[in-house]
Amino acid sequence: MNLTKKLLIISFLIVGTSKIFAFTKGPQETLNFEIISIQTDTIPIEDTYGDFLTDPNNNPFDIQPSNLEQKVEYDPATNTYVVFEKIGEEYYKTPVTMTFKEYLEWRSKYEEQRYFNKLAGIGDEYRSKNGIIDPISRVDIKDDIVDRLFGGSGVTIKPQGNIDLTILPIQYQFNANPNIPTDLQRQFIFLDFDPVIQMNVDGGIGDKMDLNFNYNTQSTFDFDQKIKLAYDSEEFNEDDIIKKIEAGNVSLPLRSSLIQGAQQLFGLKTELQFGHLRLTAIASQQKSEQENLQIQNGAQVQQFEIRPDEYDENRHFFISHYHRNNYERTLENLPYLNTAFRVNRIQVWVSNDRPEFQQNSTMIAAISDLGQGVDSLFTDNNQNNPMIAPASPYPQVLVDRFGERLPDNRSNTLYEELGLETDEATRRIENTSTLLAGRYGLEQTEDFETFRGRLLSPSEYTFNPELGFISLNIRLKANQVLGVAYDYYYTFNCDTLYTVGELSEENTISDVSEDGEVESASVLYVKMLKNSTQKVSHPTWDLMMKNVYALRTNQLNPDDFTFDIFFEDDQFDGSLKKFLPFTQVNDLPLLNMFNLDRLNTQN
Repeated sequence: MNLTKKLLIISFLIVGTSKIFAFTKGPQETLNFEIISIQTDTIPIEDTYGDFLTDPNNNPFDIQPSNLEQKVEYDPATNTYVVFEKIGEEYYKTPVTMTFKEYLEWRSKYEEQRYFNKLAGIGDEYRSKNGIIDPISRVDIKDDIVDRLFGGSGVTIKPQGNIDLTILPIQYQFNANPNIPTDLQRQFIFLDFDPVIQMNVDGGIGDKMDLNFNYNTQSTFDFDQKIKLAYDSEEFNEDDIIKKIEAGNVSLPLRSSLIQGAQQLFGLKTELQFGHLRLTAIASQQKSEQENLQIQNGAQVQQFEIRPDEYDENRHFFISHYHRNNYERTLENLPYLNTAFRVNRIQVWVSNDRPEFQQNSTMIAAISDLGQGVDSLFTDNNQNNPMIAPASPYPQVLVDRFGERLPDNRSNTLYEELGLETDEATRRIENTSTLLAGRYGLEQTEDFETFRGRLLSPSEYTFNPELGFISLNIRLKANQVLGVAYDYYYTFNCDTLYTVGELSEENTISDVSEDGEVESASVLYVKMLKNSTQKVSHPTWDLMMKNVYALRTNQLNPDDFTFDIFFEDDQFDGSLKKFLPFTQVNDLPLLNMFNLDRLNTQN
């Protein structure tokens, strides 16, 4: 007998679990069943069949669409209230009507429940659209974050100051030189444009964030310009980890008198607190120094340190390699100078860095090998250059009593080729750089420099006529060029005047032609002491003196000045000694070893 199995499935929803009971009938008419469990949502989404007033949906996870419109309208014709829900123009559910009495009863219960909610601190403004209280809606995240971070939402900016502009008349200049392009022949020059800015800005956000900004173009020091952004939360909440944040001009005061904090720092500073541990971190650039002054017997005692590489650079120069090589020998028998050399006239030229001197400047061609009497010191490019080879045979009048070659324009053939009358084309400023490189094989910035030079007045430098060096009052910039022209007498050849370069009054080439028209400017040839690109491998590097050091004070006088050299004996007792211990010269003071104690008060 064929038996047909019949399966009956009954579904139940029990606390989030769907249980399916399967009943089967066996051959002996025995009823068997098994339970099959299937996991479903804990709170399922179900639709409501009544209206939203009498049968509201209390499921907080059932989010109503934003375009669902729920309304209650009074119908004066039937004296009833119509409750309907629409999506667009279509009814979402069938409208429901309420009599006037039913609506009053519902309204009374609603107002009563609303009143009790208000007494409990629960208002309608904290409910969602479906009537469920939304806890997040009670927190104003936007205002709360601003208040906590800045202590308020107010922004204040208070600028103070003034800006003065001084503009003097414009100068018009016309140069009819045909070698100058037409658009460059007419020039408008502002004689003076002097802006004076003094600005002070105080601002802030809330009570925690402050901004201070100060700028003055007439301030004496750079650290007078201040900008500071400060964030301070310590006064508002003692539990915050971040206490202070400062950016800009900051300071690092320390509570210890042994180690003093640096002032006038520019960077970022933070103060953090973890329980009883307070941490201050700073990353900054120091813009000031702190010095201690000691006064003894009415005089200031100051201790400072000078390192060997801190010499007074770009101020003191030998005027030739001859003077550098004979410097030590000349000073052997102080106070008598062992030299027969004496400068008669000297002119010092620097590349022009002042706009007001443009009209009185002169075109200069500074050549490194000009007047060079020692062929081994020529630049690497010109050691085998036939144009500037040493004179052959070498004139005996250009040799000193020790057999060394004196500096002079006749020491090599370069100046003879250039000359005053021989090569006029090269002397014209528009041709100088091209012909010196092409005709004479010189390399610009390496062997020569052409520039608009300013003649220094005697008050802007000092020079030693016997030792052959000059000392400028101000330090030259790295890209400035220095050149000299001088003549001198050598005692053993007192009737001979030696010349290096060209003095300005001896340049006989005129810029005015026979018909009275202005021709192109001519250059002066001078000896180059410093080029615009300094290199230690260049011969001019040796012309800069590196044995002069600035003492960083101007309150010294010869009577009260004392100088001594000490050796710190770290191997024995760490004391300071005026001699070198454990050597064969331990009885010789260090001052004598360095040849410093050579003269007494009577020289």
